[in-house]
Amino acid sequence: MSRLTKENCDFVVKIPMSGKISSLNASVSAGIIMYEVVRKRNALKK
Repeated sequence: MSRLTKENCDFVVKIPMSGKISSLNASVSAGIIMYEVVRKRNALKK
């Protein structure tokens, strides 16, 4: 990601990955992030 792109972002999220996966497309990344948000919100309710 270029410096200028990072400067224009509100925040940057890193998804830890293992194995030989070098990148994810935008829809897969968004799905992983939404899953994690829901998982953490449900954990707080318990």
